[in-house]
Amino acid sequence: MTIIELRRTKGMAQEMLALESGVDRGYMGGLERGRHLPTLDTIYRLLPVFPISFTQFAERFESNLRKAQREMKRNDNG
Repeated sequence: MTIIELRRTKGMAQEMLALESGVDRGYMGGLERGRHLPTLDTIYRLLPVFPISFTQFAERFESNLRKAQREMKRNDNG
């Protein structure tokens, strides 16, 4: 979720982000859909495209992960 949020905030198409970061477009789609988790190499390729540090990215990623886990727990209990 973090990558798609950053991309949309910047107003970029997925294809443009893939091109600017040197990440395969198909893999980028998988990242945004949650089918893949980004490797450190991928994160470091993406960060120069956004005005965000690795620490800020990691904090956002962790926050989004916690939200998703809480939501999954609620759905399992509901």
